Amino acid sequence: MTETPAAHDNTSRLGRFIQNYHGFLSSFVIGVAGLVATSIWQFRQAQNAERQQASEQAIARTKADNDWRIARAEILGKNLSVLSLQGPQSVDQRFGVLLSLTRGNILDPELAVSYALELGRDNPTYMAVVLAGTANKNYTQLEQAFALTCMQRFGVEKRAEVCKDDKLADRSNAIAQLVADELDVSTASGEVGKGPMGLLREEHAVQAHPTKTAWLFEAYLQDLYERRQWNEIERFEKFSSGARLVGALVLATARTGELVTSAEEDLLKKFHAERRHWLAGYMFSRACDSECRAKLMQAMLSSYGEAQGDYDDVFKHLLTAPRGEAGIALAQLHARLLWCQVDADDLAEFRDSVLVPTVTGACADPKFDAGLLEDLAAMAALVPEPSAPSSGDSAAASAAVAWKQMTAALEKHGDRFQKAFANRLARARRERANPPPTIKKQNFCNAEDVDSTAGSHLDE
Repeated sequence: MTETPAAHDNTSRLGRFIQNYHGFLSSFVIGVAGLVATSIWQFRQAQNAERQQASEQAIARTKADNDWRIARAEILGKNLSVLSLQGPQSVDQRFGVLLSLTRGNILDPELAVSYALELGRDNPTYMAVVLAGTANKNYTQLEQAFALTCMQRFGVEKRAEVCKDDKLADRSNAIAQLVADELDVSTASGEVGKGPMGLLREEHAVQAHPTKTAWLFEAYLQDLYERRQWNEIERFEKFSSGARLVGALVLATARTGELVTSAEEDLLKKFHAERRHWLAGYMFSRACDSECRAKLMQAMLSSYGEAQGDYDDVFKHLLTAPRGEAGIALAQLHARLLWCQVDADDLAEFRDSVLVPTVTGACADPKFDAGLLEDLAAMAALVPEPSAPSSGDSAAASAAVAWKQMTAALEKHGDRFQKAFANRLARARRERANPPPTIKKQNFCNAEDVDSTAGSHLDE
């Protein structure tokens, strides 16, 4: 009889191992499970401790912040009465308090700037010191406080109500110098896009206030021009289209009048010509709409004399452009001429170099729009007739001859245009003598001149 093999002979080695050492295995598994459980418990305890520590730190920070807010409120409460004072008698006291609060980061930047600007009404130097020590300034706030004088807006100073912001000229000059100083710092550190340059990032923002923005950056650009820092000027203009526009407005006519070599003179002529050409192209490009065009015309007319003929072609184009392109600009030009808001010398040069030859040329062109010619004839009536030339004054003699040729051309072209000239001349005399109430404060025709040699030109 065959003998059956033992049951354990059919068991695998792993099975026999488990059977023989099951006690050891049970102890091992239980030990590992205990270690895992212990590790998980310790990990969770560490997490709980971290959360508790973070919570305690957050509570501590919140308490410190609240304590600081309470302390800051108490400090501000004690000093607001001083900051609210006005007048030159409290300038030193306000300056000391404001400087301390600013350096201690007790005042918010916008609030610090507001108090500094108010201080600047009485002492621009103190204002500049406070602003220089204020971190994270809002430069839009400074731009809004920058007030143009009548010389900057119109190229002429008059004792008129519209010139009331002239008293803030020193404060505005201090703001412009602060911008120049901070641009020097940011340029030296390689952070060109930071600080005041943020005002030039949006092209439409510059188009909205081209004259103000140009004057705000004039001190910086004029300094670069005088020191012949061509690379820095190029870097500034490449920052944005708005920066290029500001650079063109300031630098197209920037001349220092110093004696230069013939080689440098050629370089400067090219420098001005490039910006003059770019500005003319930009003014009639798609990027500049009719309102933008009108504002650029205002800026160019106010610095027309300093341009030394650079703007003649632009104005001639403007005068003969279709109404859709130049209607707003021509209406504003008409108002500037009517209310004498142009320097007398600039007006004479504009008349002789732009207006008279444009009208005479339009009369000689049979295809020229009759309605536009009638408007030009009316505009010519707003400028003074050249005075009788004195002996040996060839320029005055030429101007008088050109004027007679223009009036003769209008007469020859038809009664309609001659009447437009005569009627507008008579009406302008009546309006200037007795302007409407809303215009009286803007009428420079009857206003007294201001005897002042203060900064008056974009390119001085």
